[in-house]
Amino acid sequence: MNGKQNLDLKVEFIGEHSPLAGTSHKNSLSQEDSFIQTSNQSHNETNHEHISRIFQGSPVDLSGSENIEEIDEAGREFNDGSSTDPNLFKYKFFALLCTLLISVGSHYSAHTLGALKSTIKKELDITNAQYGALQSSVSLVNTIIPVLGGLFIDSFGTSLGSLLATSLIMTGSVIVAISTNMSSFGVMVLGRIIYGLGSGTIVTVQETILGHWFRGSSLAVTIALQISTARLSSFLSMGTAVPIANWVGFYGAAFWASSLVCVLSFIVNLMYWYQMKHIHKRTDVSSLQKLILKNKFNPGLIFLFSGLFWLITAESFVLGSSWTTFLHINSEFIKLKFGVNDEIAAWNASISQLLPVFLVPFLGMFVDKYGRRPELIITSSTTFLLSILILGFTMVSPIIGMLIFSISLALGPVCLISSVALIIPSGMLGTAYGIYKSAQNVGNTVVDIWVGQLQDNNTDGIITSKDYQRVMYFYIFWSILAIAIGTLISYIDKKYHLSLLYSNKDYRIHALEYFRENSEVHGDLQPQSILSSMTNLPKSYPVLVWIGFLLYSWYLFGKYLL
Repeated sequence: MNGKQNLDLKVEFIGEHSPLAGTSHKNSLSQEDSFIQTSNQSHNETNHEHISRIFQGSPVDLSGSENIEEIDEAGREFNDGSSTDPNLFKYKFFALLCTLLISVGSHYSAHTLGALKSTIKKELDITNAQYGALQSSVSLVNTIIPVLGGLFIDSFGTSLGSLLATSLIMTGSVIVAISTNMSSFGVMVLGRIIYGLGSGTIVTVQETILGHWFRGSSLAVTIALQISTARLSSFLSMGTAVPIANWVGFYGAAFWASSLVCVLSFIVNLMYWYQMKHIHKRTDVSSLQKLILKNKFNPGLIFLFSGLFWLITAESFVLGSSWTTFLHINSEFIKLKFGVNDEIAAWNASISQLLPVFLVPFLGMFVDKYGRRPELIITSSTTFLLSILILGFTMVSPIIGMLIFSISLALGPVCLISSVALIIPSGMLGTAYGIYKSAQNVGNTVVDIWVGQLQDNNTDGIITSKDYQRVMYFYIFWSILAIAIGTLISYIDKKYHLSLLYSNKDYRIHALEYFRENSEVHGDLQPQSILSSMTNLPKSYPVLVWIGFLLYSWYLFGKYLL
């Protein structure tokens, strides 16, 4: 642990004590040297005792923040490997395989549209802004779905919940495929909305199943495999959509192919459901209740969040929308900028999904062990900016730009998602993730349509690479904003939050352990009165901004849908 970086103990702690949350609470030592001297004391003193002396009196509740390490007593014997069931490994392998495959259809369908942007605009006779609305129809419904995650699990459970999610994905994909035969923009939007309802819940269901069968470090590995599988599916979708359409001679064939993949995912889900009934293995009540709590949205808690959380959410809004929306247009951009056909453009664009397939598992382990999340968030923003500059303003092979973009896509999500779990108590985590995911989808919805508007305003009726000139300038501005937010996250973390996001695992675990045992607010969290909290401008301002953008995203979508 670096004493000078991680332990500048003139600290304002997490929660409502952050300066961006409206109040302050300072805790300091007179001399940093005194800490360094203390850290060299006898090895007979445990790390916990050492941390306890340093942070004594710190009013922080981070109980459950490292919840990936938690183990439910009800499932301990089965999940820690102590069970004597000879079929245990077989059951867990089957569960892992099925869980990874049930979302393949969702991720494959997600990027078929982007690979065929030029064709879709021509066949449906729509503008770039309308195409943006079509793409944003999935993210639009998911501005609301994340806050209902706990209710979904509570109502349907894991097995039936997964079947409902995959059936919605399958149904929506089939409707989208039918719309290509009808040349109907409205029907395609309807299909995308139904698909979005399923895709917004399937990740929650996957987390449920993986969290039931795996624990501790094995859970971290399986979640990394889940992300890698998703990226691999997206890579294959972007690379195969145009060849399938060309082979059949009809662009709708690519959508029928993605529908078939969704059907296969649904069949895999049925197999999992049947096998779970056969071995009589169900999610225990303790695990299910924990997951419901994790995904439960409580509006009374939103005024308790620190400024650091809202900065991370803002970074997700800006940087997350940059990744998603650029993936929706990169194929057409490469086609127009570099003068290649649809098939080559789609394959070049698919390179953007390649590196995360291999890097994410290792990045997850690196971040867990060494920390450095703020640095990696800034690096992710910087590599996105670099990729835009190379793609937009040079004639260097687009593969180079896409590879740099894929580095950004690999680094950012791992660091942002894991940062939320570190700074939010477990009792508030469901609400926090609901806002985080909602804000990301609000950003996707708004920026998708903004990008379309910029293209339409820059065109003279003839589709050329100049249509993307304003779009690339926008992405430059957006990435600089992301770098600025990332820098502010780093500063606030080091100055007021004891470098929890930056610190290595050993330091972090002992600090959080002390916080959980000595927090003054340990126990049930009491939601703030919404009306009383609204009068506190520093606390209510970020909430109002989030709600304002959410309403604006629905307005913008309706404007270009009608």
